[in-house]
Amino acid sequence: MSEEHINVKVRTLTPIWTGGIEGSCDRLHETSIIGSMRWWYEAICNGFGYACDPSSIDRCELSGKEKDIKERMAKLCPSCALFGCGGFSRQFNLQINDAPSTPLHFRTSIPTNKNWLKQIFGGENKIIGSLNIFYGDIILKIIAKKENAEFLRSQLLMLLCFLSKYGAFGAKIQHGFGQFLLLDPEFALSNKIIRDGLKQLSHRIDEGQFLQKQDIPSSQYNLKNFICMEYDLETSSLAVFMKKGNHFGAESKIDEVRYLPCSFDLRYKAFKGGKSFGMRNWLEDTKNWDHDSVNKLMGVSKKKGEPQNDEDRSSSSINFSMPYRVNEGSYRLRIFGFAPPDTLTAENLVNLGKEYMHYAFGKVCNPKFVISGKEILESLGGANND
Repeated sequence: MSEEHINVKVRTLTPIWTGGIEGSCDRLHETSIIGSMRWWYEAICNGFGYACDPSSIDRCELSGKEKDIKERMAKLCPSCALFGCGGFSRQFNLQINDAPSTPLHFRTSIPTNKNWLKQIFGGENKIIGSLNIFYGDIILKIIAKKENAEFLRSQLLMLLCFLSKYGAFGAKIQHGFGQFLLLDPEFALSNKIIRDGLKQLSHRIDEGQFLQKQDIPSSQYNLKNFICMEYDLETSSLAVFMKKGNHFGAESKIDEVRYLPCSFDLRYKAFKGGKSFGMRNWLEDTKNWDHDSVNKLMGVSKKKGEPQNDEDRSSSSINFSMPYRVNEGSYRLRIFGFAPPDTLTAENLVNLGKEYMHYAFGKVCNPKFVISGKEILESLGGANND
């Protein structure tokens, strides 16, 4: 089958983490980028109806007896139709060559946070300073199958625009990794690309071209539960993280100011100006949330220093980017995620984020940009916006 080649120029705004041997980031793994793209696409598809859980027994699978592409598509959810499943290969490949790297480092206002950072990022030896991550300009080389090419291209470009504008890609995005900018001139119209791609997806779902299931539990990771907020923070408000004594990791990065890897403090616990902050700390000590509610929002991987059982482990529902410099006087911070429906609504999550940012950075700290998945869906019109 013939192929279409799509080259996409990307500039990382914060480093990319893609995992590797013993949890370290040994090289840029395309499979990690593809995996994160699939996860986000599933959430988008859930906003229109249904995407299977590829790890469940109810996941999509083809028998090989299907006669044509129409019959195959009718047995696949939209996500499997793009990313593949048993009996059906992924409709594109991704290559990333010669990705520039930089040493790993962090900024933290509390010395004990360094121990947590070692455990999370240091691999088996718990060493931070010798690790590299990926930062700089890269080219995503997408090799897409020609069959269904127009729709395939629309979905891949929509997804990349969505992640660049509202989310992130790669692993450990809750720790601020994976913010990026699309450099090609065509992406200046990113809103149109997102809108057109979502409309094409909605149209095909409405026409019944993909598998749809009824009476299934709704996933939290659903576009209808999504929110994104961006703040421009004055450099002075982040001064505590620029102190040389609060640098942790490769010494060669001690003067790095293009991005500030302090997301761990912003999410968990930090200290500046005689006041503790960090969203988890704030929820527990100031908002008096119970531990279960905090864990549903902030995630949990350990309890009292012990690993959690798989059924008790959960990922974070809300993510903080690393602040990255937009000019000499300010840094941009993106907060994004999916509201856990049994804890709070997307609107409540936006309000909670605003309240926390007021607490952490003062009443003058207001978002420059806020959007919800519901607003994105409503902008399309149609029947999938209930």
